Amino acid sequence: MFLSRLISFFLLAFFTMGLTGCSTAKYYSHAVVGHLQLTTGLTPIRKAIKQDETNKELRRQLELVTELREFAENKLSLDVGKAYSKYKHLDRSAAVWVVYAAPRFSTKLQTWKYPIVGEYQSKGFFKERMAKEYSAKLQSQGFDVYLGEAIAYSTLGWFSDPLLSTFLDDSDEELAETLFHELTHRTYYLKGDTMFNESFATAFAQKSVQLWLKEKGEEKRLENYRQKLKRRDEFRSLLQETKNELNLIYKNTNNDSVAILQRRKQDLIQSFKATCIDLRKKWNKPKSLESWIDEEVNNAKIAASSVYLLKVPYFNQLWEQANQDPKTYLETVKTLE
Repeated sequence: MFLSRLISFFLLAFFTMGLTGCSTAKYYSHAVVGHLQLTTGLTPIRKAIKQDETNKELRRQLELVTELREFAENKLSLDVGKAYSKYKHLDRSAAVWVVYAAPRFSTKLQTWKYPIVGEYQSKGFFKERMAKEYSAKLQSQGFDVYLGEAIAYSTLGWFSDPLLSTFLDDSDEELAETLFHELTHRTYYLKGDTMFNESFATAFAQKSVQLWLKEKGEEKRLENYRQKLKRRDEFRSLLQETKNELNLIYKNTNNDSVAILQRRKQDLIQSFKATCIDLRKKWNKPKSLESWIDEEVNNAKIAASSVYLLKVPYFNQLWEQANQDPKTYLETVKTLE
């Protein structure tokens, strides 16, 4: 995936207990319990590194996280604090399951209102069963639904977020990108604008990984990472084109029947999938495109990916305007609304 490693969920349940309503109370009580399950029984990373039961690969990854945290604080001007200084192993593939929804003939994501963060274009669950039940409910109401897995979640600096084992299932570059992405959220978050926050964090994390590799003198790894970013840019362009074409279908209905609109929508999605198959061959079969080829693609999934990718070029331009200086860049972004 281009999407699954990027998905974040912002947990601020402790600030929402004044909300009323049976379903709302059930949701937030589950969020509090879920948060506590992830933030208790933690092991300080420095202690875990020294423990005999820590295997060699995990020890290496924990040492890497220590290095990345120091780099983020000293070279990237990110607010690190005590975030990701303690570790917890999870016997599951995700920290949170995240639900996205869009109308059947629209690429505009549904929003949910949360205290402090404002409107947000997804709803997260600590229990996969609850996420699937909620997804089924939305589908029964006629929505396109995408259920994604978040390997990380953020409390936006209100708590010291833990390093979860779900962070560690990919390459060092992906780990670094995820960590820098989440620390960017911790450093600055614009209330009520999901695409701004996610595209900003995505762009800055990518620039940060390149700075980190360059400082380490890892020229080969840096070149490989940049090639991966070029592939993401190519996919982003395809995604943007597909989203725009879907919007044209939904806008210019010409009083078409629902059946005709659905056929035009599915024809376009099948064309999108065919292009993804071509890209997979061109890119030597990367895993990142598997979910787009093998799983359902709908308005919700396309729109959810757009949140993380489509404004990245804009933030890349700001990076150049800031002379590729992290501190100047962050100061510039903080002036935007």
